[in-house]
Amino acid sequence: MRTSISRRTAALALILAASTIALCGCSSLLKERLVDLRNAQADAALQDDKIVEAEKEYGLALALAPNDEHARAGFAHAAYLHAKSAVDAGDIDTAQIEIQKSLKYAPKDAAALDLSVVIDQARIRRDVVVANFPAYRASSDVIRDLLKANEVANKNIQQQIHLFNADYDVSHLRKATALSTDLEAEDHRVTQRLIALRGEIEAVAPGESRPAPAEEVPGLLPIP
Repeated sequence: MRTSISRRTAALALILAASTIALCGCSSLLKERLVDLRNAQADAALQDDKIVEAEKEYGLALALAPNDEHARAGFAHAAYLHAKSAVDAGDIDTAQIEIQKSLKYAPKDAAALDLSVVIDQARIRRDVVVANFPAYRASSDVIRDLLKANEVANKNIQQQIHLFNADYDVSHLRKATALSTDLEAEDHRVTQRLIALRGEIEAVAPGESRPAPAEEVPGLLPIP
């Protein structure tokens, strides 16, 4: 009787062991498929220039398989592109975060290292300027707003020309001319503000080279 029970216990133990091995195998296979799926989705997003989405998908793949080479390389590249885009947009803080992510998985990548230097220099310049000239960002924002308004005015001019090409009504050209005259004046205001801002920054930022007098625009009126 005892021998029979022992045999049954041993059989159950073998069945449980085999089931465990089978489940582990299925789990491993499932994880591999999920990693491949995440990588494929990330690759597709990267090809469509959806950098943030690609970075997210590569990150999910790495959460499942931290040593997956494809996910590591893809994440590093996506983070690099994200950092580069942030630099172009003037978002130095985001650029710093993203380039550190990139270098975590590709610490010897030449492009990422070069961009890291650019970002560090930009942060130093920003910190020096902001420390000495607190109104810098506000002045820069004003210039950006003026440029955005000028973009709208330029589109309105193009619309009037388009309308003229449709019905040949000269009134459209009159409106376009008036808008163009106003735009020229606004462009001049932007130039004045840029020159003034540049002069104030050069006065406080070390290492900034001052332009030769010939580069200045003569005869400027006070900024309105």
